[in-house]
Amino acid sequence: MRRSRSIAQGHERLRAGLPKLGIAAPASAGNFVLADSGRSAAPVNEALLRHGVIVRPVDNYGLPNHLRITTGTAAQNERLLAAMAEAFAAGS
Repeated sequence: MRRSRSIAQGHERLRAGLPKLGIAAPASAGNFVLADSGRSAAPVNEALLRHGVIVRPVDNYGLPNHLRITTGTAAQNERLLAAMAEAFAAGS
């Protein structure tokens, strides 16, 4: 029960934080967010990897601008949001 609550809170944190960076994050019933970067996700993914943040590009599903982001701990979610902000600021 505690883990489910933690995932739900992390999921909502990501869904609230990503749009502030200009990244669409529609509602999802899973433990992940499908984030639309509005541009090719490949360079964003590469920038995140340089920060040690691992997400899954889903261009193989016909979604070249999207990343699948699994909900993590509060610290992991904040790290992702910070790395994503840096990636977008750098023009990735």
